[in-house]
Amino acid sequence: MKATFNHVIVIFILAFSAAHVRAADIAVVISSDAKIYQEALEGFREVVGHRISSIQTLKDNPATWRDELKKIRSTVEPDLVFVIGTSALQAVAGEITNIPVVHAMVFNPLGAFSGLGKNVIGIGMNPSAAQTASLIRELNPKYRRVGTMFDPSRSGSLLKQAHSVFEKAGLQLVAREIRSVSEIGEALKSLENGIDILWLWPDENFLNDEILQRIFLFSLGNKIPVLGLSERQTEIGALVSLSYGSAKDLGRQAGEAVNRILGDAHLQLVPMVMPRQTKLTVNLKTARKLKVDVPPSIIQRADNGIKAPVYRNGDWWVFRIKMIRTSGKTTTEVHRVTYNNEQFASDDYSFLSGGDIVGTPFFLPFASVYLIDPTRGWLDFPLVPGKTWSFRYFARRGGYPGSPKTSLFTYADAYAEVVGKLSHPIETPAGKFAVIEINRTDNVGATLTYYYSSQSQSVVKLRAQKTGVNAGQYELELIAHGNGGSMGMDLR
Repeated sequence: MKATFNHVIVIFILAFSAAHVRAADIAVVISSDAKIYQEALEGFREVVGHRISSIQTLKDNPATWRDELKKIRSTVEPDLVFVIGTSALQAVAGEITNIPVVHAMVFNPLGAFSGLGKNVIGIGMNPSAAQTASLIRELNPKYRRVGTMFDPSRSGSLLKQAHSVFEKAGLQLVAREIRSVSEIGEALKSLENGIDILWLWPDENFLNDEILQRIFLFSLGNKIPVLGLSERQTEIGALVSLSYGSAKDLGRQAGEAVNRILGDAHLQLVPMVMPRQTKLTVNLKTARKLKVDVPPSIIQRADNGIKAPVYRNGDWWVFRIKMIRTSGKTTTEVHRVTYNNEQFASDDYSFLSGGDIVGTPFFLPFASVYLIDPTRGWLDFPLVPGKTWSFRYFARRGGYPGSPKTSLFTYADAYAEVVGKLSHPIETPAGKFAVIEINRTDNVGATLTYYYSSQSQSVVKLRAQKTGVNAGQYELELIAHGNGGSMGMDLR
């Protein structure tokens, strides 16, 4: 999703000498060596057109920060300082006032830092009030009263702007002041009968998991959905969250801002630019508990959902199946699947059919790649945490289609639910895969758990328990995949 740059707070002019147009020196100050900060630096490097003369990662002890900054200024004499992270801005703000300071990856800088100098500009982490209002209207056009809690010492001016933006969108912002976390309980109590949705204000008070759990208990108890600030908040209870889309792109935006500052002595800039890429996440399990219908438009573009795969001619997969029957008999099979001319093919029809045949070898959906036939429901994309679906499939007992052997026909009903993304990768002989977990039950005595990965565009591991016909335990795992090449190797 693309942000529009209409969130203007205060316009001011940064005037610098023409000497800065070329060969300017930039000092970088980073809060820590955290991966997310390194991603922002990587994006900055991609686009900045000037020399990065020094990179300083701050030590954990704030008492040393001033000496570290003195060292930078005495050895480098930078024309501009790029800071990454809240601690870095805390160290630089007020200490460097005679050259431009550009920051990124700072949570709520205008609220957390009072009196930032006019030499400081930043790329914000939080979407604009206009984007938030638009999402609320899309979520439910009947929503009118939006509750929020804020610290007036940090966010008073920003809240005034949000009031105006929400009013233009036909929404009423119902705000409660809190000066400490101890006041959150009372504020929530005052909101419970007067709002349609609760918007978590970008405030450090709402980053603590204990506080968030109190808020989400309030949400469930009063059937009031919460609009959060991060995918993490969606995972633990928010209905939806809108956040910045990419640390790397925030770094790119900062690099582009630096190029403009150092390339135009009379450029008009704003002290805060909203992220141009945003991330939308949704939790459909929360939606069910709140009895909220999330519009398909939101589900389809949710960034925490797994989109339907797009296959290429020559794609192939090799799977190993292990069957442990209740009789004690264990069987292992290897099956190959290929994709060409918009069709899947396999070395075993019963493996690829994924439900048309019961008993040869068995009826579970071991094809494990998304079949184009829309009547099949093994996987219902996008795979979003909390998503449920049910489907009926036709099962044939005995014989292959077209076989002269008499067949018995039956229908099987299945129910599936997306549990969510695993925090750790699944490892198979084909490699390590980031996966989303899906649980499924069938009324013919089967329970299944399978792990789908967008990396291989297939299920990479499956475990099943079957009672009745073909009773036993079954396991499947991906042992190789690719595009083109040979599958003639011995993979038993």
